[in-house]
Amino acid sequence: MGIYSDINNKKHSRRKTLYIFLWFGLSSILIGIVFMGLACPSCLLQPRLIIHNGGYSLLLGYSLFSFGFVFNWLETQYVNWIQHPVKSLVMVLISSTVYCSFVIFGVNWFWHIVVRDIPKESFWEVYATTMWIEFGIFYFIALWFYARSFFMAWRQEVEDREKLKREALQLQYESLKTQVNPHFLFNSLNALTSLIELDVEAAKTFTKELSGFYRDILQLKNKEIIPLKEEIAIVNKYIYLQKIRFGDNFSYQLPQNIDGEQMVIPLSVQMLCENVFKHNVISSTKKLNLSIELLDDEVLISNSYYPKKDSSDSGMGLKNLNERIKYLTNKELITEQSENQFSIHLPLISLDHAPVNN
Repeated sequence: MGIYSDINNKKHSRRKTLYIFLWFGLSSILIGIVFMGLACPSCLLQPRLIIHNGGYSLLLGYSLFSFGFVFNWLETQYVNWIQHPVKSLVMVLISSTVYCSFVIFGVNWFWHIVVRDIPKESFWEVYATTMWIEFGIFYFIALWFYARSFFMAWRQEVEDREKLKREALQLQYESLKTQVNPHFLFNSLNALTSLIELDVEAAKTFTKELSGFYRDILQLKNKEIIPLKEEIAIVNKYIYLQKIRFGDNFSYQLPQNIDGEQMVIPLSVQMLCENVFKHNVISSTKKLNLSIELLDDEVLISNSYYPKKDSSDSGMGLKNLNERIKYLTNKELITEQSENQFSIHLPLISLDHAPVNN
């Protein structure tokens, strides 16, 4: 119902809106003349009957075309062809039946009884068939609108899913690329070298966690959502590596007893933790504390705030993550910043609405 939504949202100029309404009226008059010609060819030679038919068609046409505004309101408020197709179809059929029944009967009663002064006793006998035909025409047009609305919603859903898949791959790629860059590997290997000289067992554990971290990331391919418990396990490996690197200059708290039903986007918490190390100074005088808390319907990631002066980032990873969150939860990432603290709220995903692809 693009025309109606554009008019409601005032996307057209007044002149174009006027042209649209004139087109509606002209179409109604032409439809009325065609049907009058089919029913009574000789009537086309009588100007008075043509004018009479034009007025009636104009009144009926504008009244029926106005259902588009009703349907546009229903479509934005209550109709969801993807998640509730049967409920949506029943709703639009009932609403259109009630609307067209009122309009068709009301217009015919007003025009023929009030305007033309036709006897009430003969109203049903003469015009019942005409009203049934008008019902049929209305439903033919309405069903076309319903089909168009359904396929537009379906196409938008497919486009959104493809976009999210691309963004998911981009998010995974950016996260993996960050972790395999020479700087990260250099720091990890330096830490490993130090551990080998000081504690062989600790070096073995470090190597195991490092390889496990990469393995977990690679196994996330083609997954749209994962349990929060799995995500925290990945984060735990990542934080362990950073703890070895920064030692006492870094501390952290992770949530315990995570519910298996709580879901997140793969690498979402890990990426937010990664940003903490990327954008903050960490030293003996500026010790970093990272806290991950599980709230009712979100994960709260908080950290000490010591921003690097030369920190630069395109922000695409965070933007892509926010777009996926909006699609899956109708919520957004929320950030809070004070002088010494930075926090970000990551909404959890409900299994009732999220598209799971394992």
